[in-house]
Parts: sequence; structure tokens; C-alpha cells
Amino acid sequence: MQIQHPSYEGRSPRISIRINFYSAFAGLLCLFSTITAVLIYSTARQITYQEQLDSISQIPVNIEKISGLIFAIGLESQGAHLSSDASTVQRHRSALMQRNGELAEVLEQWQRLVSTDDLALFIAFKSRVTNFVRLLTDIARRPTPPGQNADREDDADEDYRLARTALDDDLAALKTVAFKRKYAATQMGRQIHLTNILLVILSVGAVALSCLTACQLKSWLVTPLIDIATTAERIASGKFMMTIPHIQRTDEVGMLADVVRRFQLLIRNNDELLQNKFSLVREREMLMISEKHQIAALNNMSQGLVMLDTHANVILMNDAYRAMYKIPDAAGAARCSLRDILAYRAQAGLFSGDASVYVQTVLARIALGKPTVSLISLKDGRWIRVSERPTPHGGWVATHEDFTKQRQLERALDRSERLFGAIVENMDQAVMAQDVSTNRYLFVNRAAEALFGISREAIIGQTAQDIFTEETASKIDAGTRRAPTAGASLTETVHTIATPGNGDRVAGILHVPISGGDGAPLRLLTLIDDKTGQFMETRKLAS
Repeated sequence: MQIQHPSYEGRSPRISIRINFYSAFAGLLCLFSTITAVLIYSTARQITYQEQLDSISQIPVNIEKISGLIFAIGLESQGAHLSSDASTVQRHRSALMQRNGELAEVLEQWQRLVSTDDLALFIAFKSRVTNFVRLLTDIARRPTPPGQNADREDDADEDYRLARTALDDDLAALKTVAFKRKYAATQMGRQIHLTNILLVILSVGAVALSCLTACQLKSWLVTPLIDIATTAERIASGKFMMTIPHIQRTDEVGMLADVVRRFQLLIRNNDELLQNKFSLVREREMLMISEKHQIAALNNMSQGLVMLDTHANVILMNDAYRAMYKIPDAAGAARCSLRDILAYRAQAGLFSGDASVYVQTVLARIALGKPTVSLISLKDGRWIRVSERPTPHGGWVATHEDFTKQRQLERALDRSERLFGAIVENMDQAVMAQDVSTNRYLFVNRAAEALFGISREAIIGQTAQDIFTEETASKIDAGTRRAPTAGASLTETVHTIATPGNGDRVAGILHVPISGGDGAPLRLLTLIDDKTGQFMETRKLAS
């Protein structure tokens, strides 16, 4: 039984698993690349946002510190300028220098947080602060002569107010910048928030796409591969009638299924070949056994058998044939020809003719291909009956039977038959042999011809009804209707019969059955004794 599956060739093309896999991988790669880029961008923006928040948060603190330090520097400067006590002046000047150092340190820390955009404004503010501090320091160092305090105070106050006003303007500008930076940072924070939302969406999409890709790979590749591998394993274990799954697919899985189908056909064909081989081995063994039996049967035949090919080479001869013609066992059939057999027979004194002529005669009979039966005599007195007939393949087979006893019996029977025929022919009684099944006469003697006045040719092959009148036929043929069985007592009956050539005759009729061996009569002998003369003499004596 042939398993029919559609072949992979000729099917409509379909996007292969490789293309699907590469497409899914490219999609995931693009998505993860986008996520990475967004993540890098978001991280950079968050760093910038955090730096801006740190910078913005330090501006009010620094403004407060600078304002406080400027105010403290102003007080220390006025204290040193207006005081007339040397120790007090010195104390105020020392405190002024300390506050100057603190102010410079605050400005230095603030400058490190200032962005490039605000650097020019901060440099200007820092220069104005430095000038203001320098002004206060100069005021603190000025000596205050008696009588000039009022005027110098007025001049110092005017310079202080002008410098302080400029500083306040700068501080206000810095506060405005801080406010703008805070607003920009707020907008950046919102953008970062939106970026984070986008990043979450992309991450969820990446996870979903990864799950979808995994499911698709499981559906397209993993599950079919498991099914095909399981089927291939079952086929390899001997289940050749398995249905190949996914054979209809036109991608790589379909190609693999088609390969498994071919593997299935190969395994099944190999199994069939193996079974055929085993069958052939068994048949060969049976043939060998049968050949041995045939050889044994041929060697146990009473007849000799020899088989020849179309070139009169011996194919087979049995032991009876070898024994019949005294052929040695060393003369194997595979190395023997008819000419060799004749040579062996001539050595044994069982052949005296021309071997070449004999072989040509046999070859001619083989060419004609007609069965023949012949009787040959050997020098040792044996008679061999040879039956020859052609074989279906153009060869020749002959059986040789020792016919000596049958020949002797035939001759003895022939002599007996001739003797019996002579006796019957010379009998005074008419003798007629009749076939029981057909009632036809097979033999009549001369006495029957004389009694009936007709020749035996007119009697043989005819029935009594064909020769005699109905009354006479019923009297002569009565024995065939109630023919006695072999071994029964024989009784002669006397009738007057009408003969075809001699008129009415008085005859004594006796029927003798001849059995075929099973008790049933095959032939019927009718003996008719002509008693006409005796009957006439008896009548004369009686008269």
C-alpha cells in the first residue's frame, strides 16, 4: 500500500520562517534601539534637569547669603569708618575682611553653578559686588578727621546707596533669571515625564512584541518541530503508516516535513526490500528443500531419468539411470554430455553404435520437440523402454525403464495367444467373443463362419441384432442380458436358430464370462455346438 503525500514542489510560495524571524528580530531591534535612544535622551535630560534644579535652588540661597554678607560688610565698613577708637576700628576692619572672604567664597561657589547662558550676567554681577566690597573696604580704611565727619558721611552714604542700588538691580535680574530657569526646568520636567511615559509605552510594546514573537515562534517553529521529530521517531521505530504533520506548509517546516515523508518512504521501502529478501531466502530454502526432495524422489525412482538441454548436455540424471548403464558417480551432470554418457556405456559394453550419429539423432528429436517412445535392446539381454518428451524451456527429458520382464511376458503372451488362436480356430464348436458394454462381436472362428454361412468380416463389429433374425438374436444374445458372473455354474441350452447362410440349425449355446479381475465380466464367450446332425439321427431312430 503506497502512502500518498503532496510533494513540496509546485506549492504556492509563502513567507519563510527565516524571513518572519528576521522581520520579528528587526522589529525588536528597532524597538529596543528606540527604547535605548529614548532612555539615553531621558537620562541626559534628567541629569540636565537635576543640575538646573540644583542651580535654581541655590540662586535664592546665594542671593540671601550675598545680601546678608553685603549688609554685614556695610555695617562693618561704617563701624570702622565712623569709630574714633583705634581698637574698635581694628575690630570692625577684621570683621570686614572676614565677611569679604565669606562673600568671595559664596560668589565662587555660585559661579560654579552658573550656566553658560547666564555667565555674562553673573560676571557683571560679580564685578559689581567686588567693586561694592572694594568701596566699603576703602570707606572703612578712610580716617575720619574731626570736623569733617558730616561731609564724609554724606559722600560715603551717597556712594554706598549708588552701589547698593546697582547691586539690588543685579539681584533682581538674577531673581528674574532664576524664575525663568525654574519655569524652563518645569517645562523640562514635563517633557521628561512625557518621555518616561513614552519609554513605558515602548517597554510595554517591546514586552508584548517579544511575547508575540515567542508565541509565533512556538506556533511556527517549536511545536511543528516537536510534532515532526516525534513522528520521525515513531517512523524510525517501525510505524510506517504515520501521517506526516504540517506537510501542507510551504515554508522550511513544510520542507522538513517533506524530508521526513521521503525518509518514511525510504524506511518503508527498505523494510519491504528486507521482507522481500527474507521471503526470497525462505523461498530459496524451500526450493533447496524441494530440490533435495525432488532429487531424493528421482533417485528413488525405479526408472532411470536423464534431462538434456538444447545442446545435448546433461542437466540431470538420477541414480537409477547411472545404475542402469553403469555410469560412475564421478560423472556429475554439470560436467557431462550425452556423448560422455555414450562413452561410459560403450566402456561397459552397453552401446555399440556411432556416438556422433546417435547424438545428431537426439538433437534432431529435440529440435522437433515431439514426444517419442522407443524400445532398445542391450547386449546383456535387457530391453529398455525409452519415453522422451520436450521440456518447456527447449530441453529434453527421457525416462528409461527396464522392460525386460514385460518384454518376456509379452512374448510369452504372444505365444500363448497364437497357441490359443490355433486351438480356437481348429475347434469344432463355433466360438464368438463379445464386448459386454457394447454387445459387439470382437472375434469369431472358422467354425462360426461355417455354422452361420457368412464370413467373419460380416460378423466382427456387429451385434446379434445386426446379423440374425430377432428370434434367433434373442436366443443367441440372451447371455448378454443375464450374463453370469465369473465363477458361476455354466449351463448349455439347446435352441433352433435361423442362420443367414445355412437355414435353421439346432444348436447348443453356452455362455462363458471373462472377468477383468474385479469379478465383473468384460468379455463374453459364446460357444455354439451344431447339434443338427444328432437331432436328425435321433428323429430317424425314433421313427
